[in-house]
Amino acid sequence: MARKKVKVKVEPKQAPQPEQYIQEGGVEAHIIADMLRIESITAELREFKDDTKARLDKLEGWIVAIVGITITTLLATVGTLIGTML
Repeated sequence: MARKKVKVKVEPKQAPQPEQYIQEGGVEAHIIADMLRIESITAELREFKDDTKARLDKLEGWIVAIVGITITTLLATVGTLIGTML
């Protein structure tokens, strides 16, 4: 027995339709909600910036103090060595 080839017609799938962000009415509510989200994010960024600046200022103070103490100690040591050699 010979088999016949049967062609099956495959229909292309349609892409899902994107949902509309703004449905009937309520445009103002969406705009206000977006503005509030933006304001909230902006406030958080300002707070993060202030906290980071305070921490970096504190770190800068520590670094300056450490470098100052190191240089002072080095100069005192070199001065003492030179004084004992003369």
